[in-house]
Amino acid sequence: MAQANRNTPLRRAKYGLMQHLPGELGLKYRRKLRKLYAPAAEAAFRKALANSKGKVCIDLGANLGQHTQTMAAHAAKVYAFEPDPWTAAELRTRLATVPNVEIVEAAAGIEDGTFPLYRTSSFDADPVEQSQSSSLISEKRNIDTESAVDVRVIDFPAFLEGLNADIAVIKMDIEGAEVPLLEALFDHPVKSRIGHLFVETHESRIPDLLARTDALRDRAAQMTQPHVNMDWK
Repeated sequence: MAQANRNTPLRRAKYGLMQHLPGELGLKYRRKLRKLYAPAAEAAFRKALANSKGKVCIDLGANLGQHTQTMAAHAAKVYAFEPDPWTAAELRTRLATVPNVEIVEAAAGIEDGTFPLYRTSSFDADPVEQSQSSSLISEKRNIDTESAVDVRVIDFPAFLEGLNADIAVIKMDIEGAEVPLLEALFDHPVKSRIGHLFVETHESRIPDLLARTDALRDRAAQMTQPHVNMDWK
């Protein structure tokens, strides 16, 4: 209860102002602000899924399938994108009895190809925990550029165009690669076929993406299709 009481409009306003401070201090308050908005994003996610019966959902950055399984309990079909070969294999094992999930062993991007996926230096010691941090973005602070595996990348707007269905919900947690993908998706006509889009942003780990992320937030706030929530955590 004490923790809930700390999530007040005044605190959100304070952190909203302090996130614009320069350097690490601003990034610190940006992280704090995202944590305050995370419960509302989770509630909106579950509400959107409740209306996805008979429809398609997509989990970008499925990792070990926690949210994939939640989607699968509601949707007719779920596409779970996971590029890391170790994680994708583990995901297949964990979701082997969930028939309406199709695992796509690839990253979602803006062009087809093969690109390095950077893992953390501790990946081999604890892949279950460390798999959550792998990224296509070499500037991400908690990855090791010497610990990379080549992975398949799919042109995601083109993938959406090829689906013979509207998409009820997309969850996007792709460790910094969300910025170029959203920039492309927001300019693409296929966005009108997406109902809800929930995005975790990573500018606190990749400060070079800060300005572009803020620009995307401004654009998202003006959009009615899809409904975009960039406070996923």
